[in-house]
Amino acid sequence: MGRGPGENRPRQSRSRRSGHLRPGQDQTGGRSRRRSARQGRSRRPVTDWQHLLAEVPRADFIPDDIWDAQLRPISRRTNPAEWEKLVADNSFVITQVNNGEGGEPRFASSSCSMPSVVAEMLDALDLQPDHHVLEIGTGTGWNAALLSRRAASVVSVEVDPAIAEQARQNLERTGHDVTVVTGDGLQGFAERSPYDRVISTAAVREVVPPAWFEQTKAGGVLVTPWGTDWLNGVLLTLRVDPTRAVADGRFSGDIAFMRIRSQRATLFSWQPSEAEIADADVSKSQSHGGDFDRIFNPRRGGFALGARLQSMYAWIDWDAEGERRHVVELDDGATKSFARVHADLTSSKPWTVRQLGPRRLWDEVEAAYDWWHDNGEPGMDRFGMSCTPFTQWLWLDTDENIVRELTRFDPQPKRG
Repeated sequence: MGRGPGENRPRQSRSRRSGHLRPGQDQTGGRSRRRSARQGRSRRPVTDWQHLLAEVPRADFIPDDIWDAQLRPISRRTNPAEWEKLVADNSFVITQVNNGEGGEPRFASSSCSMPSVVAEMLDALDLQPDHHVLEIGTGTGWNAALLSRRAASVVSVEVDPAIAEQARQNLERTGHDVTVVTGDGLQGFAERSPYDRVISTAAVREVVPPAWFEQTKAGGVLVTPWGTDWLNGVLLTLRVDPTRAVADGRFSGDIAFMRIRSQRATLFSWQPSEAEIADADVSKSQSHGGDFDRIFNPRRGGFALGARLQSMYAWIDWDAEGERRHVVELDDGATKSFARVHADLTSSKPWTVRQLGPRRLWDEVEAAYDWWHDNGEPGMDRFGMSCTPFTQWLWLDTDENIVRELTRFDPQPKRG
């Protein structure tokens, strides 16, 4: 699975800009540098898994040819010192670009996560020695190796045949008993279900695949990176309720991962021509300089806005018009709706907004911002998610206070 149809590929005008990102940009996105910098900050101390991270060196699982956060190639053969430094650091390592097909421009298609992030996710899993585990996204096999040191059994599903085969070799060479299956991780692996624990090493877009919690035992735990079109960068931990057919959980952390491969096409958005933007409707925002961080920072209003807003990407071009004068672009390719906001943080004056298409995207952002304010400006820790085989929804404080219904699943597939 590649980048998606040609019309959904990144716009060249955007990809050339420096300092450009959307809120919660994924950790190997290439178009953003702020996410990479933020991931370099220290996280809470690694405790429960610290000794296992030391006992299972990730260098044993990293290929000779890798890429750094800027998608710059680093070869172990020609530059061993830099290779060793990147692998030893608390950094993610890109292990495949362009789905292994080469070509330009480069985009990250597989990686090995930061050790601190790996430990954070494994801590959330609450793994016990008698547990049977399903992992979605084998990658290099390092995470599966760590799981196998503690769990009774581990099944890992990898969509890319070449990556799956290399992971099998890595695990066999290092003496780790893991069953690696080549297949679509969205379907889980029913043959060995149910599992006590399910963990994904790739982010899902809003909806958790029903197969994952359907293949989890009652009382079991499911951990996955999670995001919306607006925001990609949190950890979702669900527990399957033993008394009813539902999985409930809450959000935490500052964790951004590449999307599940079949969902990556949604990351490449749409932009009208400059002539169309010039002819767009012009208005003034209700927001001003002091609101910018509150709208876009995930630790302030950004997560809540992401919970409210549907099918909307936000791109920020930092200092595009001078220091602390940013340009924000919003788009929804499905409806061909677009907004451009000239956000001057040096002034208390309203911002200039241009909008076109059937959706007034910036109006929706400001409505979501007002909702966040009117509800007491809740932080991420007050939000949760519930999943059944037929519907999933985001909630605030309790699962009865629905913020947004995400989707419904047809229990009887249509015959075609």
